[in-house]
Amino acid sequence: MKYLEQALLIYDASSEDMIDAIKNNEYGTEITAVEKSCFLSEPLEYISVAHHMILCGEMRLIEELLAFAYTYNKNDQQCTLAFLPMPSQNLLRRSYQLSSRQNENIEVALRDDVQAINLLECNGEIIHFKAVIGKIPLLKSWQSGLSMGGLVENIYLGIKQFFSLSLEKFTIETEKEKKIKTVASGVFIVNQNRGSHLSRVIQQQSSMRSESLSLVVISPYSAIEYFLFLFSLIFNLHRENQLPHAISNIKSRQIIIDDGNNQSPPVILDEKKSTSFPLHFKIIKNALKINAPEEFWILNPISVADKEVIRVDNMPDEKERDKYLNRHLPFFSVASEERFKDLFLQLRVDAKINSLYIVLMLLSTLLASFGLFANSAAIVIGAMLLAPLMSPIISFSMGLLRGDENLLLSSIFKILLGVGLAVLASSLLTLLLPQVELGSEIKSRIHPNLIDLGVAVISGVAAAYTKAHKELLNSIAGVAIAVALVPPLAVAGIGIGRGEMFVFEGAFLLFVTNLIGISLSTVLTFQFLGFSNTVKSKKTFGIIIIILLFLSYPLHRSYTGSLQRYQLIQAIQNEAIIINNKAIIIENASIEYQNNQKIIDITIVTKTPLKGAELKHLKEKINHRFSSDHQIRMSIKYIL
Repeated sequence: MKYLEQALLIYDASSEDMIDAIKNNEYGTEITAVEKSCFLSEPLEYISVAHHMILCGEMRLIEELLAFAYTYNKNDQQCTLAFLPMPSQNLLRRSYQLSSRQNENIEVALRDDVQAINLLECNGEIIHFKAVIGKIPLLKSWQSGLSMGGLVENIYLGIKQFFSLSLEKFTIETEKEKKIKTVASGVFIVNQNRGSHLSRVIQQQSSMRSESLSLVVISPYSAIEYFLFLFSLIFNLHRENQLPHAISNIKSRQIIIDDGNNQSPPVILDEKKSTSFPLHFKIIKNALKINAPEEFWILNPISVADKEVIRVDNMPDEKERDKYLNRHLPFFSVASEERFKDLFLQLRVDAKINSLYIVLMLLSTLLASFGLFANSAAIVIGAMLLAPLMSPIISFSMGLLRGDENLLLSSIFKILLGVGLAVLASSLLTLLLPQVELGSEIKSRIHPNLIDLGVAVISGVAAAYTKAHKELLNSIAGVAIAVALVPPLAVAGIGIGRGEMFVFEGAFLLFVTNLIGISLSTVLTFQFLGFSNTVKSKKTFGIIIIILLFLSYPLHRSYTGSLQRYQLIQAIQNEAIIINNKAIIIENASIEYQNNQKIIDITIVTKTPLKGAELKHLKEKINHRFSSDHQIRMSIKYIL
């Protein structure tokens, strides 16, 4: 490696202790050390000694010397730069991929190997790191290198700023005169590849040797969307080459930003305030030549701006922007009919009764009934896939949220028709097959509890989410399997057909639990996704809440009873009971229901036969463990 013969060290009061280390370098470079103010008073005299300037000091020194070098080079003269970051200058060190060890940085600074970089200019002023227009609350809180006091202060100021956050009107014009009119909370100009969280969003294309600048527009539709954007940004959850929600990106050689407001949003250029609109940003090609490590040149390849990049799908368009002006950012976003036109059209179709729906309801119910009679989980799952009940329930939830009476009533009639067809079909089939016994598939659906409500709620969230995103619609079948709407209706019909009302009541309670859980969670999920910032049909929504509260009591009782039975069974299972010096071990125990009667099925193990009095004594001991009425069915195994 070849090193420079002469170089200037420009320092300030904060970096005086670095002078000896640089002067006593082992690379044979003669160093002329000059204090910043002395250099700026007679710069040409010092430049005549050496054209390579090593900058070491506070950021103000670096900014002033960077501007000087740029102006000097514009006059067909040449000076080159190198940076020696102070221990606290993490941003400078990361931006140029410099080391935390000063001896390594000194070696790089003295190399006779400079290459050109481009600079970002705004209204004639050089920007070294970044430009921020508007407000981007809480983002600075996660900058590296902050002290605990600085972190707390940033979080406090960010939260205070967040609660007053509103979207400002912006007009953005590219070099090719492409005009974008939108609203945004803030705009961020990226000039460094490794300087901030926002630069990482587009780091695959960002380079200090690129001919185009990168503009990041933060335009959340709601407070929730802004928090999700922050979360994905801080923890780097966004996919490669895919922008997070609330983020848009524009790349061009030149960009003009105008506020279009009487009160201009704040403008920060490298931590310095400015209010001069319009803001004209442009890239100055090969503006400076610098020394930097090999890693810097790898991460900042030469990039030719062949075409502009405009990725603005995540921002409000000109038609929508007036909706967000002069008001605080809503907690939930408000979706327009235009943005989700296809979804609303599909939901209206899903709410209408047609022959296909009737046929599928009958087929899925009959298939589920045969699966239940055969005690086959595979056949029941097939019926779940075939069942069309989920679609009108989702339409009902959207009608409830947006107060669309036509959608609401159409969905209710379609759901009621489906329920009636299912119960009627399974009842008639049961009358034709009266000899079939209740298998485990049927019994598992006549004792719903709070766990079933939890499944319904999660399934409703999943159903709403998949319906709102076209790319996930293939997952709706999995949701239908998870929540199982038709099998409980088939079991309810079986209960009517057999004249066993406890079967009907338990199964229909399970269906209503699923229906209410799905409807409630789907409404809230659609609200979260921005289809309405409030529930419009409050009366109907209130009725659903009341029904849910009524359901909670029997579901809680059922869950508590199941838990107690499980604990009792676990307690007596494998227990040894001594009767008349005979050891009796309870090997297995379970609880079943038959003809509305609870039966405790027990298998015991003993060496000697038990007499009638001993069996009666054993029954009394077991009965003592249970508070409700029941029958005991006992199987005995003898050890010979």
